[in-house]
Amino acid sequence: MNFMKKNILCSTGTIVGRANGFDYRLILRYRNEICADGFELMMLKAYYGNLSKIAADLEQASVKIPLIHFEKDITALLGLGNEDDRREGLRIFEENVKMAQAVGAKGAVFHLWDGRFDKTHLNSGILLLETLYEICEKRGVELLVENVPCRISPYENILKIAEMYPNARFTFDTRHADFIGETARFTESPIWQTKIGHIHISDHCGQTVPGMWGVTRPILHPTEGNIDFSSLFASMPPYIGETVTLESPVMLPDGTHDLNKLNRSLSFIRKKINES
Repeated sequence: MNFMKKNILCSTGTIVGRANGFDYRLILRYRNEICADGFELMMLKAYYGNLSKIAADLEQASVKIPLIHFEKDITALLGLGNEDDRREGLRIFEENVKMAQAVGAKGAVFHLWDGRFDKTHLNSGILLLETLYEICEKRGVELLVENVPCRISPYENILKIAEMYPNARFTFDTRHADFIGETARFTESPIWQTKIGHIHISDHCGQTVPGMWGVTRPILHPTEGNIDFSSLFASMPPYIGETVTLESPVMLPDGTHDLNKLNRSLSFIRKKINES
């Protein structure tokens, strides 16, 4: 896999979460202790109402944020809700796009579906993409739909989007692809070298959250679960994206962090990239 000039990013979700009150200031506190080239900002409901302050603080601290991960619950409002829900979903989507622009993110990871979507919901979401792409384009943000597990093949969904929207690119998530059994379908597909704009790295043990189809937990670090990352990196063809993000969290139950573990995983990814 040709990863030359790729930036290794750390998701802010690895250190910010419920256990520490969703405190974004932890990004500022630990930014120089985390051995990454930048961060993928995970948008959280707790941030709404304070987005301008958060963006200003991140900019003042010179935190590099090439990527943003849009709030995951937008999906349900847009694809599963009634007309009022969809209007609210679009409003929140625009807030996420404004935040991306404010922190300097050029790409946005987006969950267009989840395990609750049936074919009708999915088709409605794909048709709505034209509007979502337009909103993002106005602010210079590229929307990168992710291969989230779905009862309908994520790979087939992405193929359909690529056919309908020729300029579309996507996020490939190792955990999602391995869980659904579609890693080879992506890496051996013609869309890999032209349509994959970002990669997420994490591992899994095949367990899912009860009542939440396709939601794999816990999110493990590379080499802790089912994925053979040495073989995966060695077999991946080149891709045109510039970024790879570690998503595996290191939050402890008391809200503290195992930064040594985080840096070991980042170093592992960098090593595999350099070897490829």
